[in-house]
Amino acid sequence: MGTWLNVAFIQCADIARVERELSRLLVEAGRRLTTPRPRTPERSDRMQYGLGDEVQRWGLAGFHGAPGWTVLRTAPFELLMQGTPSLLARLSSRLGVPAFQYNIYDSTPEFLMEVDAAGRVELSGFVGQEVTRYWNSEPPMGRTWTRFHLIDPTAVAAWAESAMPEARVTEWISPSSDRPPRTEFDMFFESQRVDLLRWLGQFGQLGTRIVSGSQEWSVHPAHIVRRLAQAGSACLSAEECVEPAIKTVFGGPNAEHCDNLFLVETLVPHAPMPVEGFVLYAEAGNP
Repeated sequence: MGTWLNVAFIQCADIARVERELSRLLVEAGRRLTTPRPRTPERSDRMQYGLGDEVQRWGLAGFHGAPGWTVLRTAPFELLMQGTPSLLARLSSRLGVPAFQYNIYDSTPEFLMEVDAAGRVELSGFVGQEVTRYWNSEPPMGRTWTRFHLIDPTAVAAWAESAMPEARVTEWISPSSDRPPRTEFDMFFESQRVDLLRWLGQFGQLGTRIVSGSQEWSVHPAHIVRRLAQAGSACLSAEECVEPAIKTVFGGPNAEHCDNLFLVETLVPHAPMPVEGFVLYAEAGNP
């Protein structure tokens, strides 16, 4: 079993305001806010794996991330991405701030939904075996890897470097093929690999470590977050590099709660919040 991650961040430090607007959106969606008792989840619990309205009870939580950001966790996992427009887009539009959700599926495929302050949506990446999901067709070649198109990580990356100077993510560079590129994909991938090498060469005195022979390197996670806005995640491991960078930089002091264990151990069984913030449960149907 590989790494799975489903986490959202909204650029608003006022958690109470996020909670109020989210509560209103849930009620407008025909849901009833409730305070359920602790429960023992089923083996394949619908609250964890279901989709949208087919799930009787939704769970949503919010807590502080990096300065200026609120972390959002939901059960089911992709609740904020569902609906037309998506719940995330409606929340961003109400608050007038950008937001995004980043997902990893079994360590490799990754998907990014970004929303700007007006509710405009940008997508990149793909959903595991369901390549057309959310796209409704094959994703364009330039959107196969995740990349920030709407989110500006400049300020939060600078904060992370200052607040956590010793933080690092470790990655490795895939070797160049002995054969010349044959397909458009081959040419694109090789160009991205060369660009990554060029990019790494900029960090000689910035804590970058490149091990000869193994092609292993490490940088501060803030550099990875910046690269997501400059060139995207091509040639970067979702599990080893992008996932820890996003959790560290945007999650800040609560990065550990950005893991999916939060959903499994807190939201689905209705357990007490392990961190200061809010939790909402929204029931379908009449009282």
